[in-house]
Amino acid sequence: MRILILDDQPGLAETLAVSLRAAGCSAVGFTNPAETLAALQEDDVLVTDYQMPEMTGLEVARRAYAQGWRGSLLLMSGNPAAIGEAPEHPLLRLILHKPFPARTLIESLPQSPTSSL
Repeated sequence: MRILILDDQPGLAETLAVSLRAAGCSAVGFTNPAETLAALQEDDVLVTDYQMPEMTGLEVARRAYAQGWRGSLLLMSGNPAAIGEAPEHPLLRLILHKPFPARTLIESLPQSPTSSL
């Protein structure tokens, strides 16, 4: 299972990716939606921030879904009240409220190899 993390804050995207790799996961951090969409494979897990300058995390997920992506979606938000639409997507598993510990993300992953942490 590969996890792609998309957040417009480079430090957060990379910190989460490093934490996931330390837990034995394959994880890559991104700050650009277009690069994320280009890298996304059919069964990847997408962990994306909702509010970003270029497009929302749900917009990224919709485009990915239209491209054939069928993995899992975890949406992050530092301000859930600012989500200006119903957070609905067929692959949405969870909404994480920032800040959250990396362990919460690890335990939220589908079939997480570290779920016994």
